[in-house]
Amino acid sequence: MRRFFCPLLSLVAILFFALPALAVMTTPLASMPDESPYTHRYQTQQFRMQEAETKTRLMAMLQVHNEAKTENMELYDVTFYDLQMDLNPGTHILTGTTTILAEVLGASLTTMDLNLMGNMNVSGATAGGSGVSFVHSSNVLTVTLDRAYMAGEMVTVTVDYSGDPEGDSFGWDSYGGDPLIWTLSEPFGARHWWPCKDLNSDKADSVDLHITVPEDLVVASNGLLQSETSPEPGKKTFFWKERYPIPTYLVSLAIHPFATFSNSYTALDGVTTMPVDYYVIPSYLGQAQTNYPVTVDMLEAFAQGFGEYPFINEKYGHAHFPWGGGMEHQTMTSLSYSAYSEHIISHELGHQWFGDMVTCADFHHIWLNEGFATWSEAYWLEMSEGTAAYRAEMNDAAYYGPGTIYVENPDNFWEIFEYNLTYQKASWVPHMLRGVLGDEDFFAGLLAYREAYEYDSATTEQFRDVFEEVSGRDLDNFFQQWIYGGGHPHYQVSYTTEAGAGSTVVQVRIEQTQSEAVFDMPLVLKIDQMLGNQNYTVENNQRVQYYSFTIPGAVSGVELDPNGWVLCQINYGGATDVPGLVSTEPRLLPNVPNPFNPSTTIHFELPADSHVRLAVYDLSGRLVRELENGERVAGAHSVRWNGRDGQGLAQASGMYFVRLNAGGKTGLRKITLVQ
Repeated sequence: MRRFFCPLLSLVAILFFALPALAVMTTPLASMPDESPYTHRYQTQQFRMQEAETKTRLMAMLQVHNEAKTENMELYDVTFYDLQMDLNPGTHILTGTTTILAEVLGASLTTMDLNLMGNMNVSGATAGGSGVSFVHSSNVLTVTLDRAYMAGEMVTVTVDYSGDPEGDSFGWDSYGGDPLIWTLSEPFGARHWWPCKDLNSDKADSVDLHITVPEDLVVASNGLLQSETSPEPGKKTFFWKERYPIPTYLVSLAIHPFATFSNSYTALDGVTTMPVDYYVIPSYLGQAQTNYPVTVDMLEAFAQGFGEYPFINEKYGHAHFPWGGGMEHQTMTSLSYSAYSEHIISHELGHQWFGDMVTCADFHHIWLNEGFATWSEAYWLEMSEGTAAYRAEMNDAAYYGPGTIYVENPDNFWEIFEYNLTYQKASWVPHMLRGVLGDEDFFAGLLAYREAYEYDSATTEQFRDVFEEVSGRDLDNFFQQWIYGGGHPHYQVSYTTEAGAGSTVVQVRIEQTQSEAVFDMPLVLKIDQMLGNQNYTVENNQRVQYYSFTIPGAVSGVELDPNGWVLCQINYGGATDVPGLVSTEPRLLPNVPNPFNPSTTIHFELPADSHVRLAVYDLSGRLVRELENGERVAGAHSVRWNGRDGQGLAQASGMYFVRLNAGGKTGLRKITLVQ
């Protein structure tokens, strides 16, 4: 079960639940301070938490999003949207016509379901150029087509509509007395301001936006600006064309009397150039001109690591909006007008690869977007400042609390964008995968993932399969434990040394003491020796394991995971707790889990080969079941008890005893069965 806690988000939750049942917040939840005395780490956490807040807003929307997908939507694939909108910031009315071009996937299609909120008024619809009837109910617009369309045919539908879309996904705000109009549609907000099939799994191949506004305003949007025209006195129409596949939640508008400036990025081929455009509130122009140009350096670094910028034939850029943090709108990131740190710039840029180019198929797998974008911050620091900065950034992102990265309930916005899991812990997944595979296979895997799902959507399993193919490794356990499982390993490390002629025998004992299941991870052991430190990689997948090394010369110490590749906690137990070299008695270790239902694993260790008898007794001393009776070699062992007696009968809830007899010694432990 995915559990989470974030004090700042909890405070916002209290504010939300204090609102009337269907109230809508129309102002940002948190804007970053213009002047900040915060530490580097605090600033980083602040912007990530602000972004998480921004994306979790409006708990009142939960009910309407339960109808996000209808069976009819599976019968067609959208290839193109044309959005024509006239925005009146004085009356707060949007008047629009949306054209949808779609291919029929089902055997036939006679109606088309679109997502559109009920507060928007539909005045007409056409299909195939003919006027048709429609029904707008429960935030779904059903358009009756002019005829039955067969599989493979293309159908064109237009919808005329108007209304005030103001709410959590569309804002008629202002700055300095001038309109500041914005959109932020993640995860399900596009339907608040235009009719569409509002699902990540169906990316339109292209989108045209014809946006008409008062003539003193400037419109920033996706793709390339094709033209600025004046349809009538006092108005101006901006025509933006996005020719890369795009999900509905990444279609965006930012509108204000912006000041603009540009940089230029040179592609990896050394020839192609691309504009990097900035649309900023005029009073922040100086800050933007000082802090935004580093974006070009980031583009170069990320292109070298992740492959060429995905939208190289169009542009990248930033547009100011009033929310705290940022939003990775395709080719035109929306950034708070007070946010200029390299962390937020690199985070949103990373999203162009992870989230925009390849989008999580649904919000169960949001870590593929946010985890990679957060990791991209650390990767930028590695490229710009070195390995130490990368490791420090990852350490700052470590989260040791409960919960799963996989979002079990994507109807709960707070769970989708939970700061500690979706951002912090999820950023450790690419980091740890890099540690497991090494740089060559890891970055080759990123390129293969791109090749397989470029401009499409993907799940965790599809991501895993690509990396398995590239590396030749079975990664099922890795993703099962880190994405679908909770917790992290707690390693208890002990070692002893035995000097020989010119060499030292080092025996290391690693025990996983966490209550959760045992983690299966390769671990690096650094052995400090007089002739220079040496790293050894060992496979660790049992509750207790031993490793032996013969090292030239003297040994002064042992360190586990010296470079911080595993999200774990480590304790060192010294050199006296290593059976086989020091301990001379068998040990019966705690069973896991305890209490248990229906089964538990009992662990024990032998200092030497021994005859072993392991049995379970009830409180009266009656033998319930004999689990082991025979010769066993020295080392760690485990036996599973399924809560049944020797005849296979299930035992009642209560306390039982496990007794170990080995090497003339006896160990006893209490265990508890619950039904």
